[in-house]
Amino acid sequence: MQKYRHMLRRRAILALIDGLAVLLILFLVIVVARNPVPTSRPISYTRTPGHILVQLAELPELAGSDISTGQEWTLYGDGTLVFRTDPADDLWRAQLSPGTVQSILNVIINHDQFFAASATQYGSIIHSSDDELMLLAVDANGQQKQVMLASKPTTGDATDIQTTHVFAIEQFLLAYQPPHAVFYAPNSDPNDDGI
Repeated sequence: MQKYRHMLRRRAILALIDGLAVLLILFLVIVVARNPVPTSRPISYTRTPGHILVQLAELPELAGSDISTGQEWTLYGDGTLVFRTDPADDLWRAQLSPGTVQSILNVIINHDQFFAASATQYGSIIHSSDDELMLLAVDANGQQKQVMLASKPTTGDATDIQTTHVFAIEQFLLAYQPPHAVFYAPNSDPNDDGI
């Protein structure tokens, strides 16, 4: 009989401990639900039409100070995105929502830490290569920065984390294609009023 009482007492104690553990977990869930983990703050940027936030452009020639660029991917402050889907393709335009602009800037600034990159050029210039030099410029969160991207490092090359991040940004931008894009024909005559 004593063995039976001892077993009942032990079960009661274990049931009490289990109940307290469940209550503690419920209490923690309620406390966490009331005070959610703060999300990252929105990235500030100029929302003016024509103001370039992010640009990835080809630098076909480096002749002195006259550097002509071939536009590949440009995001403006009003959410207008002008991009190329293929190097030989025409330009396309899409209007992005402020939330989408925030997401793109979040990838560039927070995830791939563009402003932490300290070099002004990434990759190595190979004179016999057909690879174009690319200019990556970002103007957001109160900071401005431009870096040049030469040929991508090969998988066998030892690369540092900054180089990996900068080329990841380039690949992200080139791969980003919004679903509702339309053909873009830039106005070659700024004085043209459409008449």
